[in-house]
Amino acid sequence: MNNHMINQKPEEIVFRDLYSAQLANVFQKSLRFISFPSFLIERGWLFVSDQSGRVLASKKFGSPVFGMQSSYPLQGEEEWSQVHEETGSRTVCFPVLRNVWFPGYIGMVLPLSVEEKHAITFLQGFSGVFRLTQEQYITGEIASCIQTVNQDMYLDSVMQTIVQHVASNMTLTDCVAVVFDEEQDGRLPRWSSSDRKLLQWQSEVLHSPRKVYENIVSNFSSERRVLHNENTNIRELLGLEKDFKERCLISPFRYKDKIIGFLAALRNASHPFTSQEQNFIYRFTKDLSLVVYNSIIYMRAQRDEQKQAMLFEITKKFHSSINVDDVLGAVIENTKKLYPEMEVDLWLSHDSFSTTLPVKQFSFSSDGNNVSAQAFMEARTVMVRSEGTRSLTLAAPLRGKQGVYGVLELYSDKPISLPSREVECITMLADTAGNAFENAQLYEQSRRLIKELLLIDEMTRQLNKNIKLHDLLAFITRKLTETFRTEHCCIFSWSDDENAFVMRASTQKETKEFVLPIPKTGKLHDLFVKKESLLLADATETEVVLPSFSYKSLMAVPFMEKEEVTGAIMLMDSKPNRYTFDDFKRLEMLTRHVKVAITNASLHAEVERMVVTDNLTGLYNRKYLYDSIRFSQSRDVCGSLILIDVDHFKNINDTYGHQIGDEILVQVADQLTASIRTSDIAARWGGEEMAVYLPKVQKEIAHQVAERLRLNIMRITRPTVTISGGVATWTKENGILDVQQLFQRADEALYQAKRAGRNQVCVAEAELA
Repeated sequence: MNNHMINQKPEEIVFRDLYSAQLANVFQKSLRFISFPSFLIERGWLFVSDQSGRVLASKKFGSPVFGMQSSYPLQGEEEWSQVHEETGSRTVCFPVLRNVWFPGYIGMVLPLSVEEKHAITFLQGFSGVFRLTQEQYITGEIASCIQTVNQDMYLDSVMQTIVQHVASNMTLTDCVAVVFDEEQDGRLPRWSSSDRKLLQWQSEVLHSPRKVYENIVSNFSSERRVLHNENTNIRELLGLEKDFKERCLISPFRYKDKIIGFLAALRNASHPFTSQEQNFIYRFTKDLSLVVYNSIIYMRAQRDEQKQAMLFEITKKFHSSINVDDVLGAVIENTKKLYPEMEVDLWLSHDSFSTTLPVKQFSFSSDGNNVSAQAFMEARTVMVRSEGTRSLTLAAPLRGKQGVYGVLELYSDKPISLPSREVECITMLADTAGNAFENAQLYEQSRRLIKELLLIDEMTRQLNKNIKLHDLLAFITRKLTETFRTEHCCIFSWSDDENAFVMRASTQKETKEFVLPIPKTGKLHDLFVKKESLLLADATETEVVLPSFSYKSLMAVPFMEKEEVTGAIMLMDSKPNRYTFDDFKRLEMLTRHVKVAITNASLHAEVERMVVTDNLTGLYNRKYLYDSIRFSQSRDVCGSLILIDVDHFKNINDTYGHQIGDEILVQVADQLTASIRTSDIAARWGGEEMAVYLPKVQKEIAHQVAERLRLNIMRITRPTVTISGGVATWTKENGILDVQQLFQRADEALYQAKRAGRNQVCVAEAELA
């Protein structure tokens, strides 16, 4: 018995018969239920056709002398028969599978000797086999899909398998699946049998997922199984601005009467979905809903496990760090990892402010961060939903044992849902960060205290080294800049000569010796007159007190002595909110120590000055002059000494009195100081005799300087006096003279000038020779 199948190539199936191949496949599988020895006829044909009568497959029994046609004019009749007298055969057809998406006819071509009623009875019975085979096919497809997805509980794998199964069973159909995750409301997972279709839905359809979900839930009822173009406005359902041109068949995934997602079958608009296809989609989603729900639960469990593991790592990192910026950085970085669909801000109070991270400071304004301000003030987590740029804002305070240090703020412009356990997770993260931040701050406070003690100790040791005042001021400005990690530092002190406050030291060298008259108004008036310390967090142009500096943050503390302001320390930085209140209190404490150090250094400098200077004239004394000459001879190549004597000074004392005599000496000393370089040294030799040492100066220049001094003194002194001078020079080339020898030669030249009539300058003979 030979089989003969016709029209079996899939590419020959025409577009209008979408499921001819499936119908032929069911026919083939149904033949195994026929017992051929007890078949109705010994010879003939059994075939299957589509609804139009086109024969799709056939089976030949025996060796019939008659053939069969490629199609029959069935035209949708219930039963159909036709007698072929010329061949002695009869054709009988009976409809099958009208409740599925690939209906058709089964037919027989048999000898006329077989009665028609017997043939129809057989075909009716065989149609039951057809239905059983078709049911097995559908059940097998669903069971095959369930078996496949049960092997992999990951939601991505499960949903991708589902859409591929549906698309493969419905010809010329794309499939898209969407799952609504209540805990990740803004992140609807979506899958498709076609990458192109998925991109289209992501860009055009699912840009408002919550709205789509609400529309689908409101359109489905317990009686309605599917949504499609004929019973629903698909454009409004999906929230589209343009018409939806495709055929769309939507069936929900349900768990305990709750819609957890949907499956959408898509096809060209010219080919609507049949009722049988609608039933197949509904049955498919219904039977697979439990699998989808289990995958969602598994996904949530995985997400929770990942978050717990990440929280554990975050906690370890928090408590292993003793750096405030490291802790804050970990808060921001790991919160973004845990909630990538949300924006993250870290708000800190002024006392906790960091300068190196993207954190924000509370303004407590009515139009600002009022949710976070509420969380900060009430020390509890606050979550607010609203319309506009932010659909959800959650603020969790960073709580420590000693207070609240800031707020961790998460927000999104998308409609995200945060269940209570997610809120608890964020609250726990913020509390962990708050405790770690507090510990890190306490550690840094202890470090700052140690630095302050070291600074005070170092200032004391510097004073014990007989440090000069200007060196001490430079040291203090440098150390304060390092301690407070600021950009600028300057120190003011009162000057009686200027009748103003003078900048004695500054991190900007060009601003030193800046003179500041007593201010009449403004912040400097508060500082220098009202004796108030200053702390500016974000200075405006009207609050700028030192135009030489560019700054937004400023701290200033006055030096006080007997209830009077004698100066001040100022710290400045170009960044706003740079200093905390703790910084301010530390600067006030350090200022007291700095004031003591500066006072001691000033007294030390005054004592040192008194030791090496003459009380009357203010010139250096003879010992200092000797030491300076010896130092010059060890370093320079030459030098000159000028000895000066006021002519007839005894007569001045006798004529005008000793007080006028002293005034004359002061006038001569002032003129000496004003007429020489800063590197030159003027000293009182004794009585009315004075000396000027000129390092690196040869005899010719020294003689000119001495002459200039003589002329200036004669012109300026009142009453007018004259001087006589003697010049002596040493050079390494001629051999360094002993200091005593240098003075002896200068003294000889001086007496030579006196013997020559006074009011003149002579150069030592040895040098002239």
